[in-house]
Amino acid sequence: MGSEQLARHIGYTAEELAALPEGANMGLSCGNPNALASLQPGEVVLDLGSGGGFDLFIAGKKVGSMGHAIGVDMTDEMLARARKNLESYRQTTGLDNVEFRLGEIEHLPIPDATVDVIISNCVINLSPAKPQVWREMARVLKPGGRVAVSDLALLKPLPPTILEMVGALVGCVAGSVLVSETDGMAKAAGFTNIVLNPKSEYIDGMVDWQDPLYQKIIANLPAGAKPGEYITSLEITARKPGQATSAKPTERIEVYDPAMCCTTGVCGPDVDPVLIRFAADLKWLQQQGADVQRFNLSQSPAAFLENEQVKQALTDLGEAALPMVLAGDRVMSTGRYAEREELATWAGLSKHEPDACCGAQQDAKLPASRKCCG
Repeated sequence: MGSEQLARHIGYTAEELAALPEGANMGLSCGNPNALASLQPGEVVLDLGSGGGFDLFIAGKKVGSMGHAIGVDMTDEMLARARKNLESYRQTTGLDNVEFRLGEIEHLPIPDATVDVIISNCVINLSPAKPQVWREMARVLKPGGRVAVSDLALLKPLPPTILEMVGALVGCVAGSVLVSETDGMAKAAGFTNIVLNPKSEYIDGMVDWQDPLYQKIIANLPAGAKPGEYITSLEITARKPGQATSAKPTERIEVYDPAMCCTTGVCGPDVDPVLIRFAADLKWLQQQGADVQRFNLSQSPAAFLENEQVKQALTDLGEAALPMVLAGDRVMSTGRYAEREELATWAGLSKHEPDACCGAQQDAKLPASRKCCG
């Protein structure tokens, strides 16, 4: 059975599949975690065992420019494949909100309490330390964060002859545990609102398609038995206790850059380290749920004319006023790139009350090391 036909069978739409970079769909799915996740714009989503990026590229479109999608995979080969597909994703969607990290799902390279949603597709069953995977998921999720996973599980123990088959292990079957064990691991990790929904028809459907692995399993089952009586695709949803915090800050951050060759200035052979730092700070700000907009004078000149405060600053100071940062309708800094702590305060992500700039003309004359209002 082809990878696209399999994906359509388990619920992916033709539009989702058509928008994927070539080679992202490797036919390794056993469910559709994106459909379970109900992703919202601005959320941070993490994909465990992201492979070639199949589910993560779909998730990236759902969380949008204010969201962030992170894939973790333990193999260099998969990471290289996924990263190769990034440029196609960016060109097709206009988004730069997806990244891939090398790591094990038992030891996630993710800080504590920074993720809104975890998805995974037919990967957790491969782990030899599944309870640790569930504990890691609980660690990185924010309070109120949720899990939406598709995995292979067992409705009843497999015959010993099947467990000994090398092909079963390769096909994710021998590593699967009983549905009741999955429930126990999720509860032990502290999750609540656990819902386990077996989808045995997915397995029986693969048998109808004459998949070699399942034909081999059939040959070792008791007479008359079907794989779907033992093996199931399991939809798992759960929630970390606690109150989900709002992903929206109190202020929208707007950055008005001088003329640059690309949207961030992080391009070409000689990149200004200040621009690299600032781009990373803005990305971090977006990961915290901030609404960030950035305008480049050479690429979006109309935006500079449409904002009266920016237009006035350019009239008074010329391009010396740039870069300029606004929080809501207030000018916070001119003539320099703000620091991360300042941006967080101005966006409303810290407890300090943001102060409007003491004056565009004054700030434009200050050294880059000085804060807007000193």
